[in-house]
Amino acid sequence: MSRNTHTVRGAAILAAIAIAAVALSGCSGSGGGDKANATPDTAKLVIAIDSDQAADGYDPIHYAAGQRMFFEGIYDSLFALDAQGQVVPDLVKDFSYNKDNTQLTLDLDTTATFSDGTKLSAELVKQNLDFRGTSPDLNAYNQFTKGQDNEITDVKVVDDDTVALSFAQPRPGFEANLAFPGGTIVGPAGLADDRKSLSTTPDGSGPLQVDTAKTVKGNSYLLTKKKDNARAADYPFDSYEFRPIIDPQARVNSAISGEVDLAYITADTQTQAKSAGIGLVANGGTVQNIIAFDKVGATGKQWSSPDVYKALSMAIDRDTYVKAVHPGEVPTTNVLPKDSPGFIPELDTEYAYNPDAAKALLAKAGYPNGFDFDFTITPGSQRDMEALQPYWAAIGVNMKLKNAASTEEAFKTVQTEPLGGPIPLTWTNPLGNVFGVLFGFANYHGAKSPEIQGAAGALGAAGTDAAAQKTALTNLNRAIVDSGWLIPLYEQLASWAYDKNKIAEPTFPGAEAFPLLSSIQPAF
Repeated sequence: MSRNTHTVRGAAILAAIAIAAVALSGCSGSGGGDKANATPDTAKLVIAIDSDQAADGYDPIHYAAGQRMFFEGIYDSLFALDAQGQVVPDLVKDFSYNKDNTQLTLDLDTTATFSDGTKLSAELVKQNLDFRGTSPDLNAYNQFTKGQDNEITDVKVVDDDTVALSFAQPRPGFEANLAFPGGTIVGPAGLADDRKSLSTTPDGSGPLQVDTAKTVKGNSYLLTKKKDNARAADYPFDSYEFRPIIDPQARVNSAISGEVDLAYITADTQTQAKSAGIGLVANGGTVQNIIAFDKVGATGKQWSSPDVYKALSMAIDRDTYVKAVHPGEVPTTNVLPKDSPGFIPELDTEYAYNPDAAKALLAKAGYPNGFDFDFTITPGSQRDMEALQPYWAAIGVNMKLKNAASTEEAFKTVQTEPLGGPIPLTWTNPLGNVFGVLFGFANYHGAKSPEIQGAAGALGAAGTDAAAQKTALTNLNRAIVDSGWLIPLYEQLASWAYDKNKIAEPTFPGAEAFPLLSSIQPAF
């Protein structure tokens, strides 16, 4: 049964962006000048971001949704997000499922071209997906490996432009897992020699490329347009520079001073941006969490017990912590945002600050005297973890903080430590978070959860049935919180400061924290 008759790649995305751009063009900019006759500044857009977007090189399968904005112009994916945050075809022209939803057939747009001139083909898609299970470093593929809930059992080339994916069990809605990063397609040159060249050189079919001569790893990444790519015209600026600025104060200062045109800032620096008179826009729906890497006891037996995670959650005084570290954000014990149909108000009572109950849970789990563990921090997580440290110490859990020697070391903690974070998750695409994050990059040790998997399966089967969606989302929220796979901390507004004289007010795909890069328009 056909699920889509899309025939022009990216048309849905671009049409929505164009409408938004027209709507914004009459009201952007600030004070003075004849905007009708003004010439927009489209030379270079400079973006300050909160982390190194290519810390582990340019292999998109090493990353998660938080790096989408950086990589989406370099690489194309089988599916992508549109301006409303819906998953729509990108490298796919049409797709269909068999009757029992155990096979997904993709008709491909074979006009996409890679660095060596190779065109997209069904064989190339198969070569990409056949890397699943070959290395745990391919985080986005971990969800597709043998034994995982989203296991792809076979990728079959039907003809030059058609490929069929088979699943171990019914997987309606599987296309949501084939947006960035899981559905990103790398060219033949990048796949050669076990993908080693991707550590320094990307190989995508997108309209943008990394100017390696003007890029300094960890400091500044310059993306320029490919001259021979027709879709480069969809990006209004000549080039895009991403600057990782880890310190929140330095990041907002860079926007106020005009050093950057757009900056991803924190809630506690919004007042400074407003006072400076620069543009400010925010999008809700992002929940910050501590994430469990070890759910099976690989780094210590205690981590296989949900009661341990419940204890850690109940030991946190979220109101005090958020007021001190993230003023303006909203404390929460739900993994889903407040406007989600699956939000459960009762969780705020069940997981309220209660050190005595937390100690009792530890005793029930077999650790009445607590335990010690290591946690690797980065400049971006240090303040949070230092704030959480005394709460856990009060129930006998001593977290030893150590600084990451490099961003690469921080990335490896998913394999060697029990916890990570805080990690921001938006829930526009819940199945993407479940299978791309919880059962994807954060599940190196191969943990199972019938409750989470069952709720996710029900959500996939719900289709457009609002009542069924609500039930499935509620069960999913409950299952994740009770299992401790995520320990929610607070719901945040994704805040962006921008130069009103350079760009129009940014828009967002659904509840996503990051705009679509091509949607950022110059001010007129």
